[in-house]
Amino acid sequence: MLLPAVRLLKKQFPDTQIDWLIDRPIAGLLAQVTEVNVVPIDKPKSIGDYWRIKKQWRRKNTGQLISFQTSFVSNMLMALLPAEHKTGFGPPYSREGHHFFTDTAYELPEHLHQVEIFFALAQKFAGISQQISITADDLNLPVSDTDINWAVDKLQTHRQWIAINPMASTQEKTWDAERYISLIDNLHRLYPDRPVVLTGGSGSKEVAFGQQIEQQTQAPCLNLTGQTTLTQLAAILKQASLLISPDTGPLHLANAMATPVIGLYAVTRPEYIGPYNQLDNCINIYDQAARTFMQKPASQLPWQKKIPSLEAMQLISVEQLIAKVRDLNL
Repeated sequence: MLLPAVRLLKKQFPDTQIDWLIDRPIAGLLAQVTEVNVVPIDKPKSIGDYWRIKKQWRRKNTGQLISFQTSFVSNMLMALLPAEHKTGFGPPYSREGHHFFTDTAYELPEHLHQVEIFFALAQKFAGISQQISITADDLNLPVSDTDINWAVDKLQTHRQWIAINPMASTQEKTWDAERYISLIDNLHRLYPDRPVVLTGGSGSKEVAFGQQIEQQTQAPCLNLTGQTTLTQLAAILKQASLLISPDTGPLHLANAMATPVIGLYAVTRPEYIGPYNQLDNCINIYDQAARTFMQKPASQLPWQKKIPSLEAMQLISVEQLIAKVRDLNL
């Protein structure tokens, strides 16, 4: 979601070296991005880690530093990294005292999508006041031929696959396994020529969740949960004709592959964090969940508020999802 902002900065400052510091496990995804210099770093977990980063960068002149993250870790890094000038967010998107670590904290409009928040900060930094549209090309993430060939071999290009990434990073964002099982059986009945491929990370809970779904569904499905690198996952999603997923990283990865997605949103607001340019494809029951579990309409909740309920996602029915798939006219 940060790619459009980074690309805007490179267009505005074509002769400037731009280093993008990013968590090492994610950096591999950006290997084919040529506009900027991707610098993998290990996310600090102790005082010693912060001290090592400070020593590593103390003799490097980073010139202008822009922090697009507002977490405690990012704020500490912003404080430690040397720079002539540090730029970040003012209200309403400053978090964890973020603006106190900046020289310039830009105030941005409320109720922006996360992609637009990043992009607006880049525009402010570059001094651009006119409206600029964010295109699909701005969001596009290139994938290597090696990974594409691997995915083609796995999925066989003569078949049209429906990908399902069932587990989110937190339990409250995850739909029940029984509903995924019912969904897959219904999809097989409706689209017998479109097999299902399960995707997901290598964590033990996620692998077990994928195995449970694979073993209990009546329909055949290919389970690749825990069997792909991030770049191979991107290539798999690029080959798929559709991804169904809760609010989690692979949803945005599929969006960056220009693959149609159906996002399941109950505890987070898709208008803020959904797949950019595909929000109409989302099942959005955030307002219903807010009224049920917070006793307030969504309009009365903070824009970035997560609804703390393990039951909210279960308000989404299999029938709703099947209807959304039908709407896409696969």
